[in-house]
Amino acid sequence: MPRTGLTAPEIKEKAIDATIATMRKHGFDKVRLTAIAKQLGLSHAALYLHFKDKSALFDAVSERWLREIDDRLEAVCARPGKDPTDKLQLWMLTLHQAKLAKVLHDPELYKSFDMQAGAQKPYVRRHMDVLRGQLIALITAAIAQRRLRDADPAKLAEIIWEAMMAFHHPKLVAQHHHEKREALLKRVLDSVLRGLDLKA
Repeated sequence: MPRTGLTAPEIKEKAIDATIATMRKHGFDKVRLTAIAKQLGLSHAALYLHFKDKSALFDAVSERWLREIDDRLEAVCARPGKDPTDKLQLWMLTLHQAKLAKVLHDPELYKSFDMQAGAQKPYVRRHMDVLRGQLIALITAAIAQRRLRDADPAKLAEIIWEAMMAFHHPKLVAQHHHEKREALLKRVLDSVLRGLDLKA
């Protein structure tokens, strides 16, 4: 255990907290590992044991955000007694609102995510796998309850995901951040379901 009395996971979490606070106050380009280490009472070298460079620290910040989104969406999936097609709409709205909130209220963290997160990063791939699994599960439940016609849930998930791209892709959400698009999202999703003749 380090001289701070913190475990390795605690050091990582506190480093992420300190990085987020610095980004919000001064901008992500002002983050320095030496300054973060000093805030934690660690040497620069000690912090390098947990994050090989500043890019790795930014990745950890973005990964935490994506995990928070995963958890929010999982809570939607776990809600009892809601029509599965209504759940699908709420799931998509929640995803949109999470991305929009980051753009509007955490612009420095969003900029860092936009610069750091590529499709090949493991934590981004994991996040996308989680979202795909949740969407497939919602569609499967809707089919089981005869709210959607019987079809391959994975293929339907792919179609719906692509059709709704303007409402969940970070860059596209950012481009329209000044607009209130929730009502449009609902209309588009309803049109997609009707167009595919999925609704009961």
